[in-house]
Amino acid sequence: MLSNREYLQYHLFIPGILFTLLVVVLEFSHIDLFIADLIYQIGGAGWTYQENYFVSEIMHTKAKGLVKILAVGLFVVAIGSQFVNGLKPYRKALWYLALVMPLSGLLVGIGKELTHVDCPWNLLRYGGENPYLRLFETHPGDYPYGKCFPAAHAGAGFTFVALYFFLSIVRPAWRWYGLAVGVVLGLAFGITQQIRGAHFISHDLWTAAICWINSLGWYWFFFLREKVVQPVAVTVKN
Repeated sequence: MLSNREYLQYHLFIPGILFTLLVVVLEFSHIDLFIADLIYQIGGAGWTYQENYFVSEIMHTKAKGLVKILAVGLFVVAIGSQFVNGLKPYRKALWYLALVMPLSGLLVGIGKELTHVDCPWNLLRYGGENPYLRLFETHPGDYPYGKCFPAAHAGAGFTFVALYFFLSIVRPAWRWYGLAVGVVLGLAFGITQQIRGAHFISHDLWTAAICWINSLGWYWFFFLREKVVQPVAVTVKN
């Protein structure tokens, strides 16, 4: 079993370093634009799939609605764990999952209100009206702030990375399956939005990091914090 320090090393510090490196690469390269250019050009100089039924209705609107239904259902199950004997052993873990997933979505939503980043389809480069600005560039202030960063829909998928920590408590051998669910859903939702012209790949990277850190932080608070060994005062007899 990993010590708390080792756990944070593998789940916070190493992922944090990898995330920072990727952010630097994406921020100071043109990978975002390169990928968006390819998608835009494949569509014949346009976002051909912006209103496509599969990516717009099924993978966006209906998938988002399904995630909301699952979140409500999970909250009901967490309440039930207060009263149903069969669920009581999992009560704390269920409350963790029921609270952390919506909180991840909330943090992503707050980020959209605090940043100025536009969707690709709003940019002059792709037939829109606004210039391209990197995340850390200053907004000129002569047109409205964009509301496309981080990626909320990808966040609906990446919130499921909390399953990794939930299963670490209730079924440790399955925790990697939980992580796979969150990553696959996040990528599926994120890629479909990139195809529509709604986001760049960097938006999804930041969203994944927000969901992971939020899930890890609350896992620490709910479960690991209690396992920290307090120093014991030793009385030396003369």
